[in-house]
Amino acid sequence: MDNVGFNIAERRRELKITQEELSNRADISTNYVSRLERGEVQHIRAETLAKIAVALDTTMDALFNGKSDSGRKRVAGKYEKQLYNTLNQLDQGTAEEVSKSILKLMNTKLNS
Repeated sequence: MDNVGFNIAERRRELKITQEELSNRADISTNYVSRLERGEVQHIRAETLAKIAVALDTTMDALFNGKSDSGRKRVAGKYEKQLYNTLNQLDQGTAEEVSKSILKLMNTKLNS
């Protein structure tokens, strides 16, 4: 999870925005952003990562893999938007379980 936090911080710096501005854009606490960037968060919900990706005008993949999006305008894809909207419609417990499954799948793909 350290890499995700590092990649979030890098992208935030590329955009020249503060942790507070990111927290406002993603509707999460500034403290959580700080903890993420320091690598103190062990698990992040896919819904939260999707919010951060939108706030940073990037993709969840870029935040996981460290791909820089600087120099190009990023538009969320059809399925990314659908995932985000679907997660927002679920109750928190279900959204958490789905997010956990998605992250497990992503990690499996990244490590294969």
